Amino acid sequence: MKIAVIGSGIAGLSCAWLLARHAAGAHQVTLFEQNDYLGGHTHTVDITVDGISYPVDTGFLVFNDWTYLNLIALFKHLDVEVAPSDMSFGIKLLDELGRGKLEWCGSDKLSTVFAQPSNLLKPAFWGMLKDMLRFNREATALADGKQEMRGTLGEYLQTNGYNATFRDWYLKPMAACIWSTPTQQIDEFPLATFVTFCRNHGLISVNDRPQWRTVKGGARNYVKKLAADIADIRLNAALTGVTRDATGVTLASASGAERFDQVVFACHTDQVLALLANDAGAERPILSAIPWQANTAILHTDR
Repeated sequence: MKIAVIGSGIAGLSCAWLLARHAAGAHQVTLFEQNDYLGGHTHTVDITVDGISYPVDTGFLVFNDWTYLNLIALFKHLDVEVAPSDMSFGIKLLDELGRGKLEWCGSDKLSTVFAQPSNLLKPAFWGMLKDMLRFNREATALADGKQEMRGTLGEYLQTNGYNATFRDWYLKPMAACIWSTPTQQIDEFPLATFVTFCRNHGLISVNDRPQWRTVKGGARNYVKKLAADIADIRLNAALTGVTRDATGVTLASASGAERFDQVVFACHTDQVLALLANDAGAERPILSAIPWQANTAILHTDR
């Protein structure tokens, strides 16, 4: 078949790669990407500091050996080199005058927790640490199925009497980093989603934690290997619409219209709705229920 794949993130890339290598006979696959690079959330940038160039990943950074088994198998198949890495959480809170209010890092070393010596003398900081251990213990029990998870994260924290310092100095900032979400919205997270994710990635494990890894030389290396097997890749290829009929689909762009037997949408739900326009039909209520928001990432070399 002649198949169009829209979007070149990990979903679109892996789908196009598999379809092009289909065991029953390779399909004719065209991969459309509106950006000027492949990879979507996977984006490696070269930065030079003190005369040395470093490949810096700005989206997809790390994976672990607990929950990325398919990705690990893919990397092994593609012969993508990986290296051990780690994950820690560091935070610096400023007061209303922009001065340092609180600073600490949640790594395996106690010295980083008390990197700001004055934390030793703050009862509220010790209360945060106490609540952190309590949350890890109680959330693990929830994830293991000993209790039913209902409502939002904010409702759970309020009902169970967690301190504001635990919420504001640790849980909300950490969750905001993971999901690129404003801290004000973290309370609205479904409790089950939050707890299950944290459990799956070892974020609420005190001792038993997964091994984090990263792609050597930057994640763009796996993107290049997937792209090598896709014959027709089009960058800067923004589409303006997709229409369907009984025999296939038509993709419209500034270059004109093109026919395909099938189309795979590997992009955000709002982008799918915009492309389908009045042709969404039964998909509209489902896709409309999944919102997206814009986020700005700043890559800098300022200490």
